[in-house]
Amino acid sequence: MNKILTLLLTACMLSLHFVSAQTAGGVSSVLVPTVAVLPFEARGRQAENEQAGKSVADLLFVSLLENGGIDLVERADLDKALNELHLSAVGLTSPESQLQLGRLVGAKILISGSLLETGGKKYAVAKVIGTETSRVLGCSVNGRGEYADLAPELAKKVAKVLEKDVDKLLPAKITERSALDKLSEVRGNGRTVYLSISEDIQVSAPDPASEIELKKLLLALGFEVVDTRSKAAFAIICEAVASNAGQYQKFNSASARVELSIYSGKDNKLLAAGAVKETVASATYIVAAKDAIAQATLRLAGQLLTHIK
Repeated sequence: MNKILTLLLTACMLSLHFVSAQTAGGVSSVLVPTVAVLPFEARGRQAENEQAGKSVADLLFVSLLENGGIDLVERADLDKALNELHLSAVGLTSPESQLQLGRLVGAKILISGSLLETGGKKYAVAKVIGTETSRVLGCSVNGRGEYADLAPELAKKVAKVLEKDVDKLLPAKITERSALDKLSEVRGNGRTVYLSISEDIQVSAPDPASEIELKKLLLALGFEVVDTRSKAAFAIICEAVASNAGQYQKFNSASARVELSIYSGKDNKLLAAGAVKETVASATYIVAAKDAIAQATLRLAGQLLTHIK
């Protein structure tokens, strides 16, 4: 009991230190819209229009990149993820497949669309999809030239949608309370958990965010965190890495990737594993990096800790 109380007090003190760092200067951190641009589906002559769909997506990607303020998923990473999921870029019609892709590449928003020609005019229609909210917004442009000529104007409209309505597409920031709500069926009942955590944000900084968030969750659920793996009922291995993601709305942003693996202590059997990416902007890079890791840790823990209920 004394050990649990000590750990609880330590976690609370570290949490207060972290929160005070986040609110320093009166600026709270915000989620950055990480966007993946998919090839557009073209209707009509197959080979010619399929290439047009890829070209429009490429030009849209470049235009959004030049506009700035958006964290874009590289095409190579997108293609790799699609291959891993055995999906085609134009076949992501279900919310489940969109969520799968979003989690794998860290995209909160997908941009897909279609190209069509009617009445002597060519149309490019873009769908802006929230991968975790399943909300869809749209915009379109038309003209009598080539499909590629429509890309710059379409990029401006897509950028305006992202600027004006991004909050409708992004999920709410996850908190300890919302993570615990997802884990309402998990009961620690004093069972022991060993944590092994490595965290790298590219600069020297105290108070590892992953460790703080995991300890707070586990203690709130009724588990006991121990220092020796051989004495634990479960072992959780966590690796967290954050890096500079540039400027976002005049703030510093950081992208973080967190990987969690949960093992049974008795036979070292892997019970669950996963990875999550988050990009966050705040007043300083350190605050953004820590909050990105904290957000990724809470989101992933909310998914995986159900395996030790």
